[in-house]
Amino acid sequence: MIRRIVIAAICLLCSATLMAKETAGDWQGELQIQPNVSLPLIMHLNQHDGEWQVTIDSPAQQTFGIPGEVVRITDTSVSVSFKAIGARYDAKLSNGRLEGIFSQAGSDFSLTLTRKSVNEQQSDRGAAARPQQPQPPFDYQVEEVAYNHVTEGFTFAATLTLPPGEGPFPAAILVSGSGPQDRDETLMGHKPFWVLADHLTNAGIAVLRFDDRGTAQSGGTFSGTTIDGFSTDVASAYTYLQSREDIDDSRIGLIGHSEGGVTAPLFASKQTDVAFMVLLAGLGVDGKTLWAEQQRDIAKAYGSPNSQGIYEVMETVAAQIINGASPVQIRKKLLEAGYDERTASQYVNLLANDWGRSFLSYQPAPVLSKLSMPILAINGDKDLQVSAHSNISAMKRIFAASNNPDVTLRVLPGQNHLFQQADSGLPDEYARISQTISPETLDLISDWIITKVSE
Repeated sequence: MIRRIVIAAICLLCSATLMAKETAGDWQGELQIQPNVSLPLIMHLNQHDGEWQVTIDSPAQQTFGIPGEVVRITDTSVSVSFKAIGARYDAKLSNGRLEGIFSQAGSDFSLTLTRKSVNEQQSDRGAAARPQQPQPPFDYQVEEVAYNHVTEGFTFAATLTLPPGEGPFPAAILVSGSGPQDRDETLMGHKPFWVLADHLTNAGIAVLRFDDRGTAQSGGTFSGTTIDGFSTDVASAYTYLQSREDIDDSRIGLIGHSEGGVTAPLFASKQTDVAFMVLLAGLGVDGKTLWAEQQRDIAKAYGSPNSQGIYEVMETVAAQIINGASPVQIRKKLLEAGYDERTASQYVNLLANDWGRSFLSYQPAPVLSKLSMPILAINGDKDLQVSAHSNISAMKRIFAASNNPDVTLRVLPGQNHLFQQADSGLPDEYARISQTISPETLDLISDWIITKVSE
């Protein structure tokens, strides 16, 4: 689970000349925006005609050279305010490093910048390129649509892409992972759902992708919504497609990524009309186990000598949240376990609420065993957020005991949680990989769907 956090790019301007030799050049660092997720930043500081010119890049967001303001600059310190985003950076120059605090929206983040070579800058720009991102003109129809929630009084904003011709077409609804996501599931400069929608539509499948409730152009409130609430958002998209004459209502399926692999099955388990289900790192293990495994596996990948201890702490915390423990009690447990105040607060804010309780309480067996439509479930073997080994093994047991004869389970070599070809699988690697989704995985999904809707 990753909570989507967007930190805007910044820049600074200054007039002092005292620090020219010490500070002129390019600086790099990573902003730790939540546990196990960091955002690379590059600051460019140069002096022209006695005036300082500074810009900062956020390669993960494909944002370069955006300007700002300086508060103070001396031979030992730099203070910059970023009024447009309500942020400030205060740093001291020590041993060739800028070491300081980046503050935004009431939260403080440590940010250390070190000098960056020209070759490193070029490498970062290359990694920030997103060659798979679709570019117009398109060989299919693109329609911006809006539709109502099935029971609540708000409207979703979405994009429907339709193959050439009159239809009616088979269709897929894309269901995003955890955190407020836009219709493209934009993350670390990538737009996986746009790439997937483009590929599927070119293959002859209509695709609906929508902004999550309370996100981007959709109405409603995201905060406080449980996984059952999010499953009604899937129902709303499904009901909308059923109303269209250019969509074959007997061939509408769901593609859920990560938490979308929970909310999509929750909806589909309550009715029998869904034509197919694709689970992209959807859950085969319960929410509590998933959370503890995720924190253990990421910590181990970072070299933690006590990853099993982290598993035990997180399993205990998850059980306490399920049983109704208060945020104060959860924070106390995390502090006692050795977490610092900021990290403990991040975990509390993420989990100690109605959504967290609903996710951690999720039991997949009663849900997945009710699914009667064809199912494709895939996991990357380098996925550190949803372990392929335990997840696919659990699905095998669940589906073996069900009456569904049409289930395909695959573990994809070398792929991470976003289905990129990866080295480590760590979340902070996502931005540094130019590939958005493996072409082989895109073909696997489209070929499988076409086979099922053609039968």
